[in-house]
Amino acid sequence: MKPWTNAAAGVRAWLDDLAVATTWRAALLKAIAFEVAQHARNRLALLLVVFFIPCWLAVVHGVLPTRTLDFHSAVVDGAVTVAADQLALISAAINAVTLIVGFMTFSAVRRSNDFDQRLVLAGYSRSCLLLAKLAALFLVAAGVSVYATVTMTFFCDPHSVAALGLSLFSAGLTYGGLGIVLGLALSTELAGMFVIIMTSLVDVMVQNPVINPADGTGVLRWLPTYGAMQSGVAATFTDRGSAGHLLLGPLWFLAFALLALVAFHRRTRNRAGHTELVPADAATAVVTVRSRPDGALVVESRSGPVLLCSHLACENPCAPPQTTAAKAPAKRAPARRVATTH
Repeated sequence: MKPWTNAAAGVRAWLDDLAVATTWRAALLKAIAFEVAQHARNRLALLLVVFFIPCWLAVVHGVLPTRTLDFHSAVVDGAVTVAADQLALISAAINAVTLIVGFMTFSAVRRSNDFDQRLVLAGYSRSCLLLAKLAALFLVAAGVSVYATVTMTFFCDPHSVAALGLSLFSAGLTYGGLGIVLGLALSTELAGMFVIIMTSLVDVMVQNPVINPADGTGVLRWLPTYGAMQSGVAATFTDRGSAGHLLLGPLWFLAFALLALVAFHRRTRNRAGHTELVPADAATAVVTVRSRPDGALVVESRSGPVLLCSHLACENPCAPPQTTAAKAPAKRAPARRVATTH
């Protein structure tokens, strides 16, 4: 038990050091922990992952016929004969992963908007907070895609399980990036959910020859999940791999990440700095504040009387000005408290 005790003590010491650290790396780790906790509190999304994916795949597998049809594969540059029910399973898995990951990231970003604003005002960099959201998205997309891939193996026998999982992961990254952008740009939660659901349905549906028998490859290749669908079909029915099509998803993700950077910067900007609290033509006073060895504060003004107000508890917190050069000692502030004088 001693090695385990030493390891636990080391982890606790590392966490204690991280809690008080102020480096950029420490801030990034703390922000990632905030994002992971935000996703973990989304119980509806977790229930969808556990129950919706297998139920949805089971319904699709049981309803659609087992007849064969031709799927135009850009990987093999020709038509591939596939079973309709198994092809529909790939479409259903991509649809489920994109909906769940997009919903989780959109909901997390929407709920943390005010918290992110406070973190930025507290000194956190915007790049640090956005990288934390993207890192949490990687973890969410990886977990959901692995679970969906394992569930797929109960309904079909893909040639390459790893390539199928990477295809689902690519689709999850794409819609996770879209969820982040929508969470920052849209003002209502209903609008974001509607955009994610309709985009995912149309995107995946028109690529399935069961629904769209026409060969519209020229238009389909611009869809967000085109690469995931092509690589997923190739991984399930052929021995061919397609790294190029797998990279289409990360490219969409990078595009959404750039949009998220702009939207996040606008969302978390300090609007207080643009507010003019004092009119431009108002008279100003030059005030000097000095600290005495005993902890008292001395306020001196060479531009006229100054009204001193302190947030410290005292009998006369706002004393009227006495002379042009006023000296007002303030009480010693309690530990870890800063007295504000204005």
